Amino acid sequence: MNELFRAIQDFQHVRYISHRGFQPLAPENSLPSFSYAAKLGQWAVETDVRFTKDGVAVCCHDSTTDRMFNDCGVIREMTWQEISRLSISHGNRLFCFPGEQLRMPKFSEYLAICKKHGSIPFIELKTEEVSPVLEEVRKAGFGEQEVIFSSTNLDLLADSRKKAPHLFIHWIFAREEELPRLASLGNAGLSWNEPDPEKCDERRIRAAHEQGLYVCLRAGDTLAQVQYMLRLGLDYIPSNQMHNG
Repeated sequence: MNELFRAIQDFQHVRYISHRGFQPLAPENSLPSFSYAAKLGQWAVETDVRFTKDGVAVCCHDSTTDRMFNDCGVIREMTWQEISRLSISHGNRLFCFPGEQLRMPKFSEYLAICKKHGSIPFIELKTEEVSPVLEEVRKAGFGEQEVIFSSTNLDLLADSRKKAPHLFIHWIFAREEELPRLASLGNAGLSWNEPDPEKCDERRIRAAHEQGLYVCLRAGDTLAQVQYMLRLGLDYIPSNQMHNG
């Protein structure tokens, strides 16, 4: 069994993945959202990593600052100095945080928060530059077996496996016909693109488990959804709302 999944999962001890941090208390992908998620004891804290023009790794879901920040721009075309001047202008409880807490987080800051509180970094690659992401992970004191890399791109996950043989990889919105390839990479999991867990065919869960893969669905944001997901036998549960408090 993978060490990340050694602890028994039940309704009192759910492997929650805080999607972009704990959003009920802070804006997504912000320093406060990461801190809340980690302090609440989430199994994993999810973020999206991409690079600035001058090679600084940052946490932001979108390729631009348009939706979440107080000015527009393409992250890959902006320097860290330019991005660091912007402030998050969208999300929960903005008025609770000083300005420094509302700038775009560096990836290194996110990793430090996960390390301090013992949450697994669940890292969605929004870049094809795997090696510098791994370098940041190692610099933060994580072994490759202590983090998760996720992507919608199976080729990118295969490249990650070559560079980090012990890394756990997670394929977002997997395609059933490609499960044998994912399984052949080893130490892997996936999510099915099914917003409503009650519409998920249990056969799909079994098919993945039979190939040695770990499985989740899209976010479990209510008690009823989480209970149903646990009955389905899911191995971890992304959430925008729930926590192990």
